[in-house]
Amino acid sequence: MQEQGIRYDFGSSRMCFEPPDTCFVTYVGDLDADIVARMNAALEETVRRHEPVDLLVDLSRTGQVTELVRRHAVGGMLALNPRATAVFGADFHLRVVVSMITKAIRLLHVDLRGQIKFFDREADARAWLAEVKRKERLQRSA
Repeated sequence: MQEQGIRYDFGSSRMCFEPPDTCFVTYVGDLDADIVARMNAALEETVRRHEPVDLLVDLSRTGQVTELVRRHAVGGMLALNPRATAVFGADFHLRVVVSMITKAIRLLHVDLRGQIKFFDREADARAWLAEVKRKERLQRSA
């Protein structure tokens, strides 16, 4: 029996778990620290049951990101430590914000398990995640 996906709605933003191992997060509008904290908690609960996971992040409709939201994002990435993270739809400003979050994590001397890559389109992001999984399977079978 195939496991059903899990979906959490947080205002206009949402998180969906796509079996077997992808968390798809969509941030819509200006980000509120409380919503990001609640999304992190839902992600942590999901990851505990399905580790390792890949993170697919849609930033195509994201608005402002406050300093407090950035801090929550650092905490979320530390807790999740995904195998790979594919971000799509991020404008230049959001790419800089995500890059700063990644640098902050590394300054805390935390080794992120996987790469974080940016894409213009969801299809390209999904294709890259599929390739990461394929390479990992090949390494395990070697």
